[in-house]
Amino acid sequence: MKMKIGTELPEGYHVSHEDLSESAASLIAHALLPLFAENMPDALAKANVEGIVTELAYLFDEGEIEIGGKTYRPKLAFADEAGDILPGVAALNNLNELAGDPFDIAPEAEISFEDPEFAEE
Repeated sequence: MKMKIGTELPEGYHVSHEDLSESAASLIAHALLPLFAENMPDALAKANVEGIVTELAYLFDEGEIEIGGKTYRPKLAFADEAGDILPGVAALNNLNELAGDPFDIAPEAEISFEDPEFAEE
């Protein structure tokens, strides 16, 4: 699943993890929706997907794995086209707030989704 945001950015604006995290919640929701929409009404499918996206957001905000006496926390990180991780990933701990209403997308954002076709081997 690919997401394209058509809104023009102001000159010199640097995209942040916070900007992308809110968009990622919508991307995840739109990727999951067809799995639920096949078996239930659209409103119920969206409600189920919103619940899953919220739980995933809390996992990234509050989850921990302890091993070898150290604690590791899952984080949602974004890399640019060169593969460099954008700064600020460690400070992002409010994904659950950003993930609210993943289907409520402002029309002026000019967001579109593309579900690439998978080639059979």
